[in-house]
Amino acid sequence: MKYGYASALLACIFLLPLGLLAQPANTSFNWKFEEGNKLMEEKLFNQAAEIWAELVQNDGENANLNYKLGLSYFSSYNQKSKALPYLERASQLRRSGSSGSFNTAGYDPFEPRERNAPVEVDYYLARCYHLKNDLGKAEVYYQKFLDETQGKHALAPQAQRGKEQVANARELEASPLNFNVFNLGPKVNGEYPDFSPVLSVDGNALFFTSRRIRPDSSNRGILDPLAGLPHENIYVSFKDREGNWQPAELININPTGAGHMAVVNVAADGQTLIIYRDDGGDGNLYESKLVGELWSDPVLMGSDINTKSWETHGALTADGNTFYFVSDRKGGLGGRDIYRVVRLPNGQWSKAQNIGNVVNTPHDEDGVFMHPNGRLLFFSSTGHNSMGGFDIFTTELQEDGSWTPPKNYGYPLNSPDDDVFFITTADGRRGYFSSDKIEGFGEKDIYYVDLPTEMESEGLTVLKGYIIAAPGETLPPSTILYVTDKSTGEVKAYKPRQRDGVYVAILPPCKEYNLDYRVNDVTVHTEDIFVECESAYQEINKEIYLNPVSLDGPASIVDLPKGAPPGKKETGKPVKEAPGGAAKEGEPGAPGAAGGAAKEGAPGAPGAAGVAAGKEVKKPLTDAEIKEKAAKHVAPDASYADEYAKFYAYNAKDIDLNEDRWQQFVNVVVDLIAKNGEARVVIEASASKVPTKTFGTNENLSRQRMEDARKRLLEAVAARGADTSKLKLEAVNNLVQGPRYQGDYQNTEKYGKFQFVKLKVR
Repeated sequence: MKYGYASALLACIFLLPLGLLAQPANTSFNWKFEEGNKLMEEKLFNQAAEIWAELVQNDGENANLNYKLGLSYFSSYNQKSKALPYLERASQLRRSGSSGSFNTAGYDPFEPRERNAPVEVDYYLARCYHLKNDLGKAEVYYQKFLDETQGKHALAPQAQRGKEQVANARELEASPLNFNVFNLGPKVNGEYPDFSPVLSVDGNALFFTSRRIRPDSSNRGILDPLAGLPHENIYVSFKDREGNWQPAELININPTGAGHMAVVNVAADGQTLIIYRDDGGDGNLYESKLVGELWSDPVLMGSDINTKSWETHGALTADGNTFYFVSDRKGGLGGRDIYRVVRLPNGQWSKAQNIGNVVNTPHDEDGVFMHPNGRLLFFSSTGHNSMGGFDIFTTELQEDGSWTPPKNYGYPLNSPDDDVFFITTADGRRGYFSSDKIEGFGEKDIYYVDLPTEMESEGLTVLKGYIIAAPGETLPPSTILYVTDKSTGEVKAYKPRQRDGVYVAILPPCKEYNLDYRVNDVTVHTEDIFVECESAYQEINKEIYLNPVSLDGPASIVDLPKGAPPGKKETGKPVKEAPGGAAKEGEPGAPGAAGGAAKEGAPGAPGAAGVAAGKEVKKPLTDAEIKEKAAKHVAPDASYADEYAKFYAYNAKDIDLNEDRWQQFVNVVVDLIAKNGEARVVIEASASKVPTKTFGTNENLSRQRMEDARKRLLEAVAARGADTSKLKLEAVNNLVQGPRYQGDYQNTEKYGKFQFVKLKVR
């Protein structure tokens, strides 16, 4: 395990109780024994372990000292892997059924003369074996503990549950899934714990929680007393043009010294962050809105979402109308449960409802995430068929409002340790999570996993792309995209991200939409699109130029301004599982491990103190007010003077210049130049999901079709003697779409309609 904490030694010194600092000369065994117990009572396990390690070094045959050292390591924030040999030794030395020679009543943890270990040593030893995936020994010691206590000990239910999880682990490990896991790399991960990843739908912004020292060192020495580490802050990393994550940036709503603040979700349009803050141990969920490039002061979510109980995590659906969250409030099924609220017509949240016993168990649920399709729910649970601690599960919302039986996401993604905070990309082919793997850059790192093709999303269409300002200019703050459902007249507004112009919208299939891109309420581009009725996941990528550029230049997404193509997949460092298949253990309950921290100020419990008192926060518009405002929007005329479409055979990309329909289209273009002084062109290219070795990827084939069409139009216009500088590129649309490939590339009826290039002119 890597510690890598530059301030660890200082933290230990700063956090020692005053009694210990005041008596540096007192080094007697009894004094050290008493101080070790005090530190354990105060949950300062790292500091307690230092004392017990010194005493064990002088008396290695003392079962009690070995037990206390092993228990301190096991209970610590970042040294659990050291516990096993000391708990093994304590169990070996323990005299079952007997007490210390001075004590006839039983084990006394506060008596310096006590040399025996308590019966609990076998339970914690079983837990250590379980976490290291030594399932045989774990089962033996769980059973040994149950036999000796006759099932009447307070830890007996946990031991019995441990045996059940061992059986689950055996079954899941017998059928491992083919997951490829990668570390996200040093631009995101560092020597301190990094965890709880949250990904924007476009795939270009990764928000996460970190305990690192800030770039300005303003939080150095301001430590969480339980972990001896800086408090949690929220960071964000953006992708560059090649899809590589850039150095993480601290977002602007992390007040120095305010305690823990963690990110738990981001809205589909990237404009709202859901944040967890501790609020003195209460634990509440907040919203923060993106204003330009800054985030607004967090505002408490609806009153029935936050209570005096512990609300730890939440997830907003893509349409913003349903919010799933985790709470340990009274009336649940046990521990933490998942609840749901919905938007009312007045824009407020409804009363919370428990989503029921199909998903929730008498154990803990946490780390909820709703896929953008609004049906597939991811969550972590210590119940169901968990193989140890929290495991990641999925369940799907049915038409009648019921949930399918949760399915364990499988081994080796799940391990005998805590696995939590799992999210996916919109296409369902890549998942992100935090883990404590040995080969990481720090104590916890963020990883991603490539998921099998069969896990690809269905029934979801994502519209995303760039709105591109003129060279040397920034995107006007008034830029906005209106999407009108032409069958119902419903209008939704989406603001592009100020820093790079990225926008994203979720579009239900089988509908026609008008897209209206405006600046200062003036339309700069508009078009009508029909979203195919495909069950497979679809992406529509549109790059819109606020000031149309000359067509005499590459009409390709790879030549657009700096900023990654939305959804471009990153490359990372492959990792291997630890011996035995289990990842290195993390602290039970730390957000980077399981989100199950002790409610009041536990190490890693995401949260912080409230915002400064007296600060006015502008009340956001309700849904009703937004709809009232949006309803006034009138979709502009999106017609074109002419549209040419060329459908291709497999792997083809060329246009027949002698084709009559092509000649007709070129004539219209030339006439527009003569009449209006320019012709505005939109090029849309598409490839199906049939794999292509010739072009490498379907994305590349789609771009090649787009580039070929651009060149052919320039050549044809020039051949007619027209001025090609009058050809203006208004937008380029790059698509890979259609049904999932099933080995039948010759099925032209199935895939052919998604293999095309279209040119529109006005």
